[in-house]
Amino acid sequence: MGSLAGKSPANTYKSLLKVADETNGVSGSSSQIEDGEGTSTCIDVSTNKLRVRPQSNNLTTTFVVKNESGSDILAVDTSNSLVKVGTSQVSATTQLLSFTGYRVVPYGAGYHSFVPVNGMAEFGTGAAQEVQGGSGTDPNTSIDKTTTTDELACMLFYVPYNMVIDASRVLVSTDQDTDCTINVHLMSYDMVADGTTNDGNLSNGTVLADGQATSVDRNVIKSIDLTIQSSSVTSGKVIACFVENETNTDDINLQVQVKYHIA
Repeated sequence: MGSLAGKSPANTYKSLLKVADETNGVSGSSSQIEDGEGTSTCIDVSTNKLRVRPQSNNLTTTFVVKNESGSDILAVDTSNSLVKVGTSQVSATTQLLSFTGYRVVPYGAGYHSFVPVNGMAEFGTGAAQEVQGGSGTDPNTSIDKTTTTDELACMLFYVPYNMVIDASRVLVSTDQDTDCTINVHLMSYDMVADGTTNDGNLSNGTVLADGQATSVDRNVIKSIDLTIQSSSVTSGKVIACFVENETNTDDINLQVQVKYHIA
């Protein structure tokens, strides 16, 4: 680094930093830091506050903290409104959501069955009952289960903040030797909550992510990454997971992990 020793201010003023308020200097009011010829930086200071604000939001690393070896451990991405942390540089608001189903028995080949949030007891008599969501290519976009709506209380994740889905991975197996084709969908819905007998009905279904595992039987655990179709989910919606056995009605065991961050 160079030294200013013995150099005239007339020759070095461009490399000097000052606050924009040349009358009061640093005070209780924020003042932008500039160089000696008035070029603005991304930093404002006052006696009690430091603020970083870029001249434009086209940088993914507006503010960075590195470790001794030079790796980023904290980065503020103003272009995407993210704060990234750790050596993996994941969003500081990253969360994991899971859906888990044990012995899910399909209503029929080609039917989509709800998968419980965070796992629950075995499906069947005396436990949770399977709830189907249609037999189309994708699950139904509107669902009213009437007298079995109560079972959906364990199948839905309420979205408290705007969120963005980053990735989703599935582990799946079945309970027989027959090779099966298994489809998995993540869906978002609007859910009625107006104090009427319609409470719990689902509408405006949107496919968030989907994927397919082939040659699934009880001798293997297939692992697939779902393809993100629509990553943003607004607060107040609910997220549901569905599994479909295209081949037959063999029991399905699966775990679905959803990585997301709060927007």
